[in-house]
Amino acid sequence: MTNYRLLTPPDEIEEIYPYRRVWWSLALESGILFGAAAVLYIAFSFLSVRLPEAVLQPLNVLLALLPAGLWLVFSVWRERSATEPRRRLLFVALITALVANAIALPFLDHVLQPDRWLSLANATNRIIGYTFTVGIIQEVLKYIVVRYLAWDTEYRVRLDSVAYTLASAIGYSTVLNLSFVLNNVVTPDVAIIQIVNYVTLNFVGSLIAAYGLAEVRFDNPNPFLLTSMIGLAALLNGAVIPLRSGLVNAGFSLVGSAPGVVFGLAISIGLLVVVAFVVSFLFNAAERRAREAAAREV
Repeated sequence: MTNYRLLTPPDEIEEIYPYRRVWWSLALESGILFGAAAVLYIAFSFLSVRLPEAVLQPLNVLLALLPAGLWLVFSVWRERSATEPRRRLLFVALITALVANAIALPFLDHVLQPDRWLSLANATNRIIGYTFTVGIIQEVLKYIVVRYLAWDTEYRVRLDSVAYTLASAIGYSTVLNLSFVLNNVVTPDVAIIQIVNYVTLNFVGSLIAAYGLAEVRFDNPNPFLLTSMIGLAALLNGAVIPLRSGLVNAGFSLVGSAPGVVFGLAISIGLLVVVAFVVSFLFNAAERRAREAAAREV
């Protein structure tokens, strides 16, 4: 007796995912950035590498642009190979950078000046102060850019929210990076760790906002969900900035970095990993609920 197998064409067995996988891009960009920080720290702190002072700032400027360069390679460039590319990532990043440079930093540095009046405050007041200054301004401005440039027209699936909020985070953190290296003369190991701190905290806040934006766009959540997500992102800024600044500031010198910067880097890595894992879980759960709801309708 002959056995027959029903053969299905490969394109019907496996659905081709038409979008760039944003979690993989984030892992690559973050991993290379963390690796660069580790290499520079070892070189300057353990191998006693020294560079002429004239070389420090040009090198630090290149390091400040490193996260944006990694994002252009692993996010923007890889969109070209996707069946359904995201079209406005670079536009969102550029507009966010302009907003940060023209509004956020001047307002924080010349009007609010939180570092001046929070430096001697107790821990609770510093958290509250940084939450309602740096945190609120940073997260609300990034949210506004994404909301008005991408949310209405560019969101097709939930993970589009992650892609566009991370683009906004890159734009904002690049301005912070350049501001830091152009206004401080530090060794590259201290510079890269501060750059990592800026980038990871922006990534963390943007990932949290991404979940709120996606739920509002594709579901009918509690009306306070998005506000809560923006508030949580601002609160994390308020909690992490004073903690990390106390650890890292001791390393702002020409001769090397203090051990505290290692703990600051560990906080950055740990926070990003935890938040990315939680947000990824929430996105997967939301997509599963959407599929189940669609199946019930059929």
